[in-house]
Amino acid sequence: MSFSEHQSMRLLFVDDEVQFLDTLREYFETFATVATAQSAEEALPILSEFKPDVIISDQRMGLISGIDFLQKSITVSPDSERILMTAYGDISSVVQSINKARISYYLTKPVDFQQLKLAIEQLSEASLLRRENDSLIKKLQLTNLDLESKVAERSADLQSAYTILQQIQNTREQMVRMAVHDLKTPLGNIELVLHEFERGGVSPDDFKDLLDIAKQSINTMKALVEDMLTVAVISQPQYHLIKDDLELIPFLTAIISSFEQTAKHKSIRLTVNFSNNLPIIQADSHQLQHVMNNLVSNAIKYTSFNGEVVVSVWCKSNEAVIQVKDSGLGMTQEDISEAFQEFRRLSARPTGDESSTGLGLFIVKKIVELHGGSVSIFSEGKDKGTTFTVKLPMY
Repeated sequence: MSFSEHQSMRLLFVDDEVQFLDTLREYFETFATVATAQSAEEALPILSEFKPDVIISDQRMGLISGIDFLQKSITVSPDSERILMTAYGDISSVVQSINKARISYYLTKPVDFQQLKLAIEQLSEASLLRRENDSLIKKLQLTNLDLESKVAERSADLQSAYTILQQIQNTREQMVRMAVHDLKTPLGNIELVLHEFERGGVSPDDFKDLLDIAKQSINTMKALVEDMLTVAVISQPQYHLIKDDLELIPFLTAIISSFEQTAKHKSIRLTVNFSNNLPIIQADSHQLQHVMNNLVSNAIKYTSFNGEVVVSVWCKSNEAVIQVKDSGLGMTQEDISEAFQEFRRLSARPTGDESSTGLGLFIVKKIVELHGGSVSIFSEGKDKGTTFTVKLPMY
């Protein structure tokens, strides 16, 4: 490697002989950028701005010797290489101070310029290699940090995915246990009905009663299967709603109409209270139907004969508010705190021996939150009715 390959090399010469400094400048400035100083005191301020690649200093100078100056230069310009020029008689003290001042070369005076040039070239090559090595190390460190960050991020993603999979697995296991438990009774009832039919001789009245038992058992199993399938779908991490424009009044009117016969069977007054000019909202009508079916169905289930269920809808700020209020059995504070958990059944029991899967309110909360909304419960306690309030954004 030669100077011609490194025209930008910076050299600082320090010597109290002016003529010698001029000669050094004239010789080396064709190869490098050269700065000179006639004393250590003059050279120290130059170091902080010039940052030379190589410092070449005489040993015998004024108040501060070359060794002391080069030692001080370590603090100001730690990356510089250092060469000391000295008289032959000072060699022993120079040898003792090589480590102290980080001296790479020392040359005796009178200095051979070719030898000095060779020393500078060698130091330049070493300095360049060191800088390249430092740069590579920094790049490697940054790469390692980036890799560590990506590994940590990936590990967190994997841990999160593992946690979700565990939750899904636990949910599936719970659903299987619940299905096995809850399907025993309706299956047993159907088996009993079939056995009675097989025996024959069933009177018309008994035939109707048995047929009602079979239908109710089938509906119980159907409701359980539908709720389990809904939970399985909406609990998937990759699940997304299919939203579209939805007009609330015709949507809710159709749902409430489907419960009129059920309410009439228990002499329950099922009424609606809709505000005029309700806006069109963005919603998944199929999943929102699950919400309303569960809320209205629950209200009827837990309301005694001759009670009342009122479904109200209005707008408030940027939200559509849907409220289902009943005059039924009410809820305790413990019921309210656990109502939206999976497989939770309320302390009250349906007033007409209706079935309950324990999944309905969990489905309600999950679907409402997927829409960016919220659902809340209010009840003053046992036998004082319950109010469910759903709030959906209108964007």
